[in-house]
Amino acid sequence: MNRSSFPAKKIALTCSILLVPLVFLLHLTHAQTAPKKTVEHSNVQMELVRTETGFFEAWKTKDEAYFRAHMTEDGIFWGESGTFSRDQQLQLQQAAAKVCNVDGYGLSGFGVLPLTAGAYLLTYEAEQYATCNGEKLPIHMNGSSIYVFRAGQWQAIYRAQVPQKNQS
Repeated sequence: MNRSSFPAKKIALTCSILLVPLVFLLHLTHAQTAPKKTVEHSNVQMELVRTETGFFEAWKTKDEAYFRAHMTEDGIFWGESGTFSRDQQLQLQQAAAKVCNVDGYGLSGFGVLPLTAGAYLLTYEAEQYATCNGEKLPIHMNGSSIYVFRAGQWQAIYRAQVPQKNQS
């Protein structure tokens, strides 16, 4: 046996003995932290979907208080008719409560994108069966909301809804 290769083999064996447990430990650490992020993201998505669905239910039941509680003071709404502040949106809700009837709605195709700590973009598709002043509203809508966590709950700082093209 060549004595000059013995130290190299010993060093390689020692490194292997040290690296295998280190790689295994790193793998375990990653495996334990990765699901937490997935679970956290999933929980946030469920909360945002619940909150967004609440806006549609509040529209159907004419519950202006829900809009007031779940839109930030500096929140804005954007749609086909333009951009509205939170106060303007609340006024529109009051007016719509008198002339609109919502028979039903459905939300699907949700997507959630983290923007920064405590802020997420929620996207979705909506079907709404509603009339205002006797006129049917577009059924198929694209929606998006930016949510921030304030005062212990998710609040919309931005909401947008536009009809899908080529849909009835």
